[in-house]
Amino acid sequence: MGSKKCIICGEEAEFAIKDSNEYYCKECADEHFKDLSYLQKIEEQAAELKKLIEEKQKQ
Repeated sequence: MGSKKCIICGEEAEFAIKDSNEYYCKECADEHFKDLSYLQKIEEQAAELKKLIEEKQKQ
């Protein structure tokens, strides 16, 4: 899986808006969102995807 890029500055993203293709680096996320808890960490998003794939493979 390729690394996601921040939609503002193009740096490697650490955060995403859930169920969206909008990704943000830490600096841009801090600058544009007051509460980062509304954003999902890229690692969490990847873990959810992996879990879904594993469940589908078991079926």
